[in-house]
Amino acid sequence: MNRRIGWAIVAIAVALPVVSPHARPAPGGVSCGLGLPPGAPGFAEAQAQLALEAKTHGYLKVCEANLERYRIAFRPSAPIMADLSFQPVNLSRTQFANFKSLGAMIEPDNTPHTRLYRGFLMPDGHIVTLFEQDMSVDGTSSWRAPEDEPERINGMPARLSVFQAPSGNAISHLSWVERRRAYELWIDANVVDTPLRKQLFALAASLPPSVPACPNEVPPKPARTGADGFPADEPMPITLTQTEIDDMSDRSKRPCK
Repeated sequence: MNRRIGWAIVAIAVALPVVSPHARPAPGGVSCGLGLPPGAPGFAEAQAQLALEAKTHGYLKVCEANLERYRIAFRPSAPIMADLSFQPVNLSRTQFANFKSLGAMIEPDNTPHTRLYRGFLMPDGHIVTLFEQDMSVDGTSSWRAPEDEPERINGMPARLSVFQAPSGNAISHLSWVERRRAYELWIDANVVDTPLRKQLFALAASLPPSVPACPNEVPPKPARTGADGFPADEPMPITLTQTEIDDMSDRSKRPCK
């Protein structure tokens, strides 16, 4: 499982390859696949249909395959945690400390090693996954329309997305950004109208402040939105230095300023 999971998960769009869930409706009202990209004919209508469904039911009905993106093959944590380019938040004084660790995972194509998944087994049998990315290391940034972040975690805008397959299997996914640390937290259950919703938010709120690996980083410019409401690419400079070219092709070479 890699970061392309974000295309079908949440609405964080920009340098992070993450945009709002917009799966193509399938027969029977079940959304499957990645759906229409922004700007494609019918995209706005599909978005409106999904928004109506989420408002009506509190969740989106999706194919079982859509949930596979959230099921991670965790590995022993020690070697993975020793090979990171940033310091993950310390969970020893949070509610996560009461759960059984399932290990960790870092994406093979994430050469700067800035994105980390950690899995936990809760006492009730549910699996909860915490993802974090230190954007100060790889220079990425995130953007999401304010109306797409109606929730709050310690005062920070957040989004809750809930997906459920016809089988009853489900994923409830929280996402937010704290300074230069991007977070995703999800549980293998539909938390709508259940005590698990409060518990999921409490887990998110229990995280201590992050410490950026590059504290003196000059953050990227704020995203410029296009006519479609999505971030627009900045014009490519007429000339680039070799250092700039290297930085674009391999962010692992990007120095901390």
